[in-house]
Amino acid sequence: MTFDIFAQTRDRLGESPMWHPAEQALYWVDWYGPTLHRKAWGGDKVQSWTIPGETVLGSFVFAAGGKLLIAVDSGLRLFDPATGASTLFADPNQARPGVGYNDSKLDRSGRLWAGTFDVPETEPRGILYCLEADGAWSVADSGFAVCNGPAFSPDGRTMYFSDSIGRRVLAYDISPATRIPANRRVFASFADGVPDGLTVDAGGCLWCALYGAGRLVRFAPDGAEVRAYDLPCPIVTAAAFGGPNMTHLFVTTGHSPEGKQDPGGAVFVMDTGIKGLEEPVFNV
Repeated sequence: MTFDIFAQTRDRLGESPMWHPAEQALYWVDWYGPTLHRKAWGGDKVQSWTIPGETVLGSFVFAAGGKLLIAVDSGLRLFDPATGASTLFADPNQARPGVGYNDSKLDRSGRLWAGTFDVPETEPRGILYCLEADGAWSVADSGFAVCNGPAFSPDGRTMYFSDSIGRRVLAYDISPATRIPANRRVFASFADGVPDGLTVDAGGCLWCALYGAGRLVRFAPDGAEVRAYDLPCPIVTAAAFGGPNMTHLFVTTGHSPEGKQDPGGAVFVMDTGIKGLEEPVFNV
């Protein structure tokens, strides 16, 4: 299996790929844009929206009414692609100086898990929050320099989370009855590359993007490495399943000045033959 280029937007830091089944389209972001991209399956055009008044776009999830919940400097905002307008939904980070929003994802119950990061990426100031659709939120875990991931098992009982600076993926037990995860444990550790975005396939295997190593690794539910896939650029950030049969894996990447000759900044795609899972919608 080999990767092809799905879109070459030459993103400085492509992130947060998300497949929209109803639209048959992939959405993703350029973290530093801060820009949201969309490309339909079988189409040639990439639509893009730059988010005004912000410096980074950490991630997003699909929300009710055709909107997206975006994670930006000023908080978690409901963004309407039709108008370009956004309204504040919540800001559990409470505008802490030097701390910003990063990866976020919905669990199988439709709750949002959003992580923050220390801007210099040195101090353990990052917090993982869990938010309900009514805006209620709790601190799920803390003490990380950079929060990344997260992803959820098909049955919704396990959350995976990338402690990027700690070079490890953690696993937790979660339940719809509480916003506080339990039984934190190390799922995988890495000597080469930094664990970044995560996704889970229908068989329960975890896919982890390794930033700096140019690699995507698939793990069995018990933590055993199944297979590693190399990409033609070092900055590999996140992956998501999609396509007409939910078997195509889309991978976002970044571009650095040192990588002028590589195709970093593109979104790559590969037909894995492995079924993925549709992501929930945030029912605000």
